[in-house]
Amino acid sequence: MQPFKKDVVKITHEINNIHMKQNRKTNAVKMMASALFLAGLSITFYSCKKEKNDTLETIASAEDNSTAENEFTSVFDVTDDFASNDARTRGGNTILPSGAVVSFTDSSYSDGDGIECTIDFGPLKSIAPYGLLCNDGRYRAGLLHISSTNRYGIVGSVFTVTANDADQYYGGSLPTSLTQLTGTIALSRVSTNSVNIKVSNATATNSNGKVSWQSDRTITKTVDPGIGLLGDEFDITGSASGVNRNGENFTITIDKALHKKIELGCARTFVVGQITLTNTTSNKTIKIDYDPFSNAACDLIAKATINNKEFTYVVR
Repeated sequence: MQPFKKDVVKITHEINNIHMKQNRKTNAVKMMASALFLAGLSITFYSCKKEKNDTLETIASAEDNSTAENEFTSVFDVTDDFASNDARTRGGNTILPSGAVVSFTDSSYSDGDGIECTIDFGPLKSIAPYGLLCNDGRYRAGLLHISSTNRYGIVGSVFTVTANDADQYYGGSLPTSLTQLTGTIALSRVSTNSVNIKVSNATATNSNGKVSWQSDRTITKTVDPGIGLLGDEFDITGSASGVNRNGENFTITIDKALHKKIELGCARTFVVGQITLTNTTSNKTIKIDYDPFSNAACDLIAKATINNKEFTYVVR
């Protein structure tokens, strides 16, 4: 082969080698870019999925807390109504209907060991309404046990309310949707108009699942029209915590006092108040406003704010 042809062949081989190397490098870069892109997508999808799961878990905690909060507050309503008149003659101004039976095992404070009684709302029914309709518009079934160390109005007196699983105590605002409650509520008189309430070893179970709940709060009466509970108004402050239906822990702080009116149509939930719920696992928060229209209406409407988005809903 002539020298000139040899040089041309050599140069052609070198050019081909350079192209092959460039192609391999380009392919490697493309493969690396594709891998990084896919990894980025995976991280994004995982992050979005985790964000969604954390949000759903926080909403579940909010629903479960709302149920426990409303139902255990309604147990206070019964106890306060019953205890606020030692003569048991409220002239019809009571949330206890005629079908609720009060049985005393100890009815005198003179023996030095307080009183003990049971309120029986009748068994849970298999057809609607499942419970006994009370004069505050709520339905109740089963037994509540009450004991006290002294008369309710005396500072330092303690009323203890208990319900265990065998008592089959249920409460709710709808005739076909009741929640079973178990646990202990201790009411301690701290002033003429204020009672400290501690809820312990408590559970609330309904079709959504089971929530464990405890709280330490102060209830202050702001309006008192006379004997009995109907017409009274209360402010509630303090804290609570629990474990939701899925086993996630949460805490509650009251940012603005929860205000309750004991009137037909109003007593089912709060008409004013704001709380912050924090899911302790994800640290996600949700804020609940019981008066989203600033009118203190008895409409069961509340507003939830999560991830800077607002939702209105009907309190169960």
